[in-house]
Amino acid sequence: MLQEALLHQGEICREFLSQFKYCNSNLVNIHFILLDPGIKCADQDWGPSDRAAEQSYFLEEEFHYLDVTQIRKLAIFDMFHCALACLRNNLCLSLNMATSHGTDGKLWCELLSSDKKRNAENYHKNTSSHHFFIVRSPCSSSPCQNGGTCIPNFSSNTIDCLCKESFVGEFCEKAVKSCKDIYEANKSNMSKLVSLHLGSQPATVLCHMGDFGCGHGGWTPVMKINGNKRTFHYDSGYWSNKTEYNTAGGETGFDSQETKLPTYWGTSFSKICLGMKIGGQIRFIVINMKASSLYSLIADGKYRTTSLGRDSWKTLIGSEASLQSDCNKEGFNVLCNKSHHSKARIGIASNNQDDCLSCDSRIGFGTGGQFDDSNTCGNEASCYSPDNGAKHIKARGYILVH
Repeated sequence: MLQEALLHQGEICREFLSQFKYCNSNLVNIHFILLDPGIKCADQDWGPSDRAAEQSYFLEEEFHYLDVTQIRKLAIFDMFHCALACLRNNLCLSLNMATSHGTDGKLWCELLSSDKKRNAENYHKNTSSHHFFIVRSPCSSSPCQNGGTCIPNFSSNTIDCLCKESFVGEFCEKAVKSCKDIYEANKSNMSKLVSLHLGSQPATVLCHMGDFGCGHGGWTPVMKINGNKRTFHYDSGYWSNKTEYNTAGGETGFDSQETKLPTYWGTSFSKICLGMKIGGQIRFIVINMKASSLYSLIADGKYRTTSLGRDSWKTLIGSEASLQSDCNKEGFNVLCNKSHHSKARIGIASNNQDDCLSCDSRIGFGTGGQFDDSNTCGNEASCYSPDNGAKHIKARGYILVH
């Protein structure tokens, strides 16, 4: 039937009817795309109003008639022809259409330059016609930004925007800068690759969604450290600069690939998730701290304290963890009085004396100092009275923010 409706004097209009349906029994969607504007149907005048048809709907009220001056009266095959004729006329705001076909198999259709709101006194029930008036889609103004798809809600004249992966907000107006943005928009616990807008070039990272050990939310990866390598040693320039390292490692999970991502200086947060993998087991702790970036806490080398306590830091290692009993200096840029002793960019350093002059044990990320300066992530405890014996445990470290 639809194909026949597109036939006119032996020619086929090169149009594609993408939607033609009744919604809630009285909403008719006439939504077409002109594939080749250079080809016209006979006796049809394509004009600017055709473009408006891409976002035009008709609301039907059965057995009603609006008695006003007609723009034009047509004999048509079906409602589609009548609605299309109205949409092509800039003056047409509504139409009356016969309820049944005549002896020639056609319906009469009246194009009207008014609607029931403007002429309520001339609007009444009858048995021979249905009335249709144009409902302009709330999507007509293209409110969804950054390539978002507009979904109209005609009952409330509102819209919903279906955003592309890297944008959120009511109108997709906000570029995603953290995995938290994605989680709060979708409330999904499924981890996935997301492009974050942190500068001139988007950065693709694996967003860790849900509670994997640090609590529910969207967790943004920042760094991955191999304690056997010196890439992120305490003295490495990577802690004080804005230079990436192996960004492809940000697209994988809790594996052995070392990485430093633009999220180190480009993502704000209220929580830091720290994880250490020893053998096949990963243990996590969380630091509650707000900052504009991890770079802002570490790059200047200033000591910033935390208050997790030695027992919390030891949970990263498990039952093998060992620290000396005193000092217990924890936080960011942890450095005892003597720089060749234990130190950590994030972690805790302890001593066997009631001071922090010569710390000989540590647990942390970006570490260094005696007694094993090559251990850059994990647990070092000397023979000077650690609470669980001397330890030399190198771990794989994971830093994420929320």
